[in-house]
Amino acid sequence: MKVILEAQHAVGHPQPRGVGHYSINLIQALLRRNMFDYELTFFDYNREVGNLERAEKYFGKFGVPFRECNDLDYRIASRDDNVWLTSYNDWTRTRGGVYHFTSPVSIPLKLDGKMIVTIHDIIWRSHPGMISAHASELLDMSLARIEKVQPYIIADSESARSQILEFTSVPSERISVAYLSYDEENIFPDKEKASYIVEGEYLLYLGAFETNKNIVRIIKAFNSIADKYRELKLVLAGKPVWDNEYWEQIKVAISNSPFNKRIVLPGYVDIETKRRLISNALCFVFPSICEGFGIPVLEAMACGCTVITADNTSLPEVGGDAVVYVNAYNEEQLAYEIERVVSSESLRKDMIVKGFVQAKRFSWEKTAGQVESVYQMVGNI
Repeated sequence: MKVILEAQHAVGHPQPRGVGHYSINLIQALLRRNMFDYELTFFDYNREVGNLERAEKYFGKFGVPFRECNDLDYRIASRDDNVWLTSYNDWTRTRGGVYHFTSPVSIPLKLDGKMIVTIHDIIWRSHPGMISAHASELLDMSLARIEKVQPYIIADSESARSQILEFTSVPSERISVAYLSYDEENIFPDKEKASYIVEGEYLLYLGAFETNKNIVRIIKAFNSIADKYRELKLVLAGKPVWDNEYWEQIKVAISNSPFNKRIVLPGYVDIETKRRLISNALCFVFPSICEGFGIPVLEAMACGCTVITADNTSLPEVGGDAVVYVNAYNEEQLAYEIERVVSSESLRKDMIVKGFVQAKRFSWEKTAGQVESVYQMVGNI
C-alpha cells in the first residue's frame, strides 16, 4: 500500500518545535520500519524557504521520493479553500491509498485517497484564550475543514481524543490514540555542566512562551521561595510562538520580580543545549493549564530530572506516578511543591528513578507501530 506522508510541519521551520518535532520523529520512525511504500509531500513555493534542504537533512538517507509542490504557497493553502478546487493529488503529483497529515492546518478539501489527520489538541476551544486570536482563527478554519471532510483522526492522548469528540462531529470509531515520545537518540541523562548558560542550582522551564504554559505563575512561585534559597536561579528557555501578548505579560512579571537578576532567558535552545539544561536542573517546572500531550515532561524524565507538572488534561497520562502534580491555577501549591523538591534530595532521587521507568514506556517505535495499525485499518476499509 502506498502511503503519502505530508511533511510540511517537519521541514517548514528552521527551528522546529511541538508539531515539528512530532512530525520529524514520527516520519523517521515510519521510514526506518519501512512497512509501507512511502512518499513525502511538502510545499516550497518557488523554492524560497529551504524546505527541500531540510527534507534532505531529516529524511534523505531513507531514499523515499519527495513530492515537492513549488506552485503553491503553504500559507495560501492553509487559508484559502478556493485552492482546493484543484485536488491535493494534482498539486503534489501523488497517487496514494492513504494520506497522513501531521496537523489539521492546510488539509485539503479535495483528495483522491483516504485521509488521516493528526489532531494534537483543541485547546483553543476547550480552554478559550489560551492562544492568540490569530492562531485561533486559523485553527477554526482547519476545524471547519475537518467537519467537511470527516477524515480518520489520530489523537496524541485520551484527553485529546475526548476534546475531539466534544468539539467535532467526527464519530468515535474514526478516532484513534497514538501516544507521542521523545528523541531517544538525543535526550538522555548528561550531567556535564551547562556552565556556558547558567551556573549553580536552577529551576527550569523549557517550551513555548504561550498562555497555556503558565509561565507567569512559575515566576510568581519562584518569587515566593527565592529569598530563602538565595543562590537558586530560574531558567526560562524558549520563545514566543503565537502569543506576543503573553510574552509582554512575562516580561512585566520578570521586571516586577525582586529577583529578576536570577531569572535567565537563554531563548530557543538546540537539542544538545536542551539536554544539558534539563539534566543539570534541580527541578523541571511545567505546570501547564492544558496540554494535548506534553513531550517536555517525557524529555525531563528521560534526562533524569525531577518534574513538577499540572494534574490536568493529558499530563497524568504522560507523567504516571513519576512526577509531582499541582493545580495549575494554585500559585501557593506550586511554590510549596517547588520548595519541597528543592529541599529534599531523597525526594528528587526517588522521582528520578520513577521517571526513568515511566519514560521507557514511550518510544517513537511504539508510536509508529500504532500509527501503522491505523494505516492498515483505513487502507482496508
